[in-house]
Amino acid sequence: MDSDTTSVENILLRSKIRGYARDQRLECRIKAKDAMRIGLGQVMEEVAALESLGTKDVIGMANRIKRRKHAASEDLCRLSLAFLQGIDNSNAFAVIPGAIQVLVKELTGPHIQRHIDAVECLCNLSLGEAHVSEKIASLAGSYMVTYLDGKEERLKRSCLWTLANILATCDKAGRTLLQMQLVPKLWRLYSDRNVCQEDAGICLFLVATHCRQHVSPDDRRYIAQNLHEKKPEDPASEYFMYIVHQLEIVGQDLELGVKQAECLVHFFEASLSSTADSPCLTYGVRVMANLVAKGDLQLLGGLADPQNFVKIINHLFALRDPHLNPDLIRLLRNFLHFNLSDSNMILDSLQIYA
Repeated sequence: MDSDTTSVENILLRSKIRGYARDQRLECRIKAKDAMRIGLGQVMEEVAALESLGTKDVIGMANRIKRRKHAASEDLCRLSLAFLQGIDNSNAFAVIPGAIQVLVKELTGPHIQRHIDAVECLCNLSLGEAHVSEKIASLAGSYMVTYLDGKEERLKRSCLWTLANILATCDKAGRTLLQMQLVPKLWRLYSDRNVCQEDAGICLFLVATHCRQHVSPDDRRYIAQNLHEKKPEDPASEYFMYIVHQLEIVGQDLELGVKQAECLVHFFEASLSSTADSPCLTYGVRVMANLVAKGDLQLLGGLADPQNFVKIINHLFALRDPHLNPDLIRLLRNFLHFNLSDSNMILDSLQIYA
């Protein structure tokens, strides 16, 4: 597949993810009950009354919380609003020595609600430039990764949104996060039935897109061993094959068991109803080509039946997608190496459209 085609596929999928993330965050924040925020309803009304906050306001707030070594709920809300109003505000805050450390202090205190307020503030701050994300990752990354194991859903989701912003913005910051056992935690959230599956899937997609060179062999092995925990009917399953392909989970250096291979085949079969230009389908074909190339008949499941294989590949050729066809040819070539049936009979059964 040429680089231009892959780039277009990535852009389409990233666009979908950005749209989902925007809508999901808005929905969650609208639905959040005032009861979840101790005394914050009045604060939010006061903040909403402000028309704008500039860099001078941000610098003033940063210096004030530094002197106090504490950020009140009102401070966190005002800063959150300021960070949304422009990158200049984020940059102005980030260059004040010790300012981010005050937010981290609130993130690590004894009160869960203050943790949530601090992470949401950091989430908006992480919309800034790469150097800002780098600071957040180094100072607060370990705490946010740790909170992914907790039970407070709103805190976990806010952490995931912040981590997604960082992963999408800064390669160096992404590498820092991956050294904190982020990938296994994301995979568990992505696989387990919980409200964070979609957000965890977005983070894994961003890891596979921007930081795959930093994913350790142990992390890849963990995903390979736990592939079967994810089900095709689960939320965010459309990212599954992309993640598996980009992280080379079905490479020659990783062992796959029968139940893991069955999971891949089930995902592939579920993708057959996708449209021709679906990244889910495209990467599904590539993953199947890699699976067949491993040369282990036990891993193929229903694909080992030549008649079933021909039926599937004819269905895919009938989509008449010129970008998909090279991957189909590779899948076909790898399958013929098994010599499960007379190759000429299989070739004669193919219905390839010009």
